[in-house]
Amino acid sequence: MRVGPDRVVISASGKDKSKLRPEDLLEIDLEGQVLEDKKPSAETLLHLQLYRRDNNIGAVLHTHSIMATVVSMRNQSPLRFEGLELLKAFHSIETHQDHLRVPIFDNTQDMTGLANEVESHMQQQGQGFAYLIRGHGLYTWGSDMSECMRHLEALEFLLEYQHTTQQQRE
Repeated sequence: MRVGPDRVVISASGKDKSKLRPEDLLEIDLEGQVLEDKKPSAETLLHLQLYRRDNNIGAVLHTHSIMATVVSMRNQSPLRFEGLELLKAFHSIETHQDHLRVPIFDNTQDMTGLANEVESHMQQQGQGFAYLIRGHGLYTWGSDMSECMRHLEALEFLLEYQHTTQQQRE
């Protein structure tokens, strides 16, 4: 979560995200310099890419849900959702007649390369609200933690919808 114009708080490496305590978090600057004596998450660069690109992003969440993993493995990029009332959960989408695109990036251990790929995609296709990493999980963001959580909950529903409708077609 952004805590200042050039500072964010992220989880320390290896912490159980379902049981985070204040001591499991650490402050870093937007260049990735750790401001405390803790080790940051391996995926810090993916968070920083978002915070650096848009000053209005106040929170970024990354999950490893089953549905995000399954859907990312079974589909080509991008996923496209349209005609669903739930799309209005996303900031600036005002009608079910709009659409939402969620790109899928291939997983890699090269976080610098992946962050650059995400940035390049966003420069060409727009920032959107989320992306998937194939076989890994979901990233989403918002102006604050409340909006980010709303996006996350809506995305989890959309991923389950995608999976369910795909199974019915098979």
